[in-house]
Amino acid sequence: MATASKAKTSAAKPAAKTASKTASKKVASKKVASEKPAGKKTASAASAAPRSAPAKAAKRTAAAAKPPAAAKPTKSAAAPASADKVKGPASYFPSIEKTYGKPVAHWFEIIDALGARKHMDLVAELKSKHGLGHGHANALVAYRLAGKG
Repeated sequence: MATASKAKTSAAKPAAKTASKTASKKVASKKVASEKPAGKKTASAASAAPRSAPAKAAKRTAAAAKPPAAAKPTKSAAAPASADKVKGPASYFPSIEKTYGKPVAHWFEIIDALGARKHMDLVAELKSKHGLGHGHANALVAYRLAGKG
């Protein structure tokens, strides 16, 4: 039994040592962080240094030469209301019609003619046979299979 108690006490000692070491490291790091080197100027001290008269005049001239900034429109005036904005796959439809020159109804007819297939099979068919991009094909198929179109 004496050997068992020695093992317990020897295991407890290293844990106590590491706990005290980490505590002393934390205290030491706080001291180092709060101390500042005495001889170095900080950025704010360097910028607060007085400038010569020619440097001040040059800065004033440069500031006067800049054109006034144009007034930016507010976001609320430029953006439509969120209720009017189209969301989801239907948001791609204007771009699809513009890019491929055919109405969305044309693409829905093609999807219907392909029959009952998996989503990605339909997307792959539109991409390979009809030259649609992945995002456009995916939007058309998702909209059609959701039963909205």
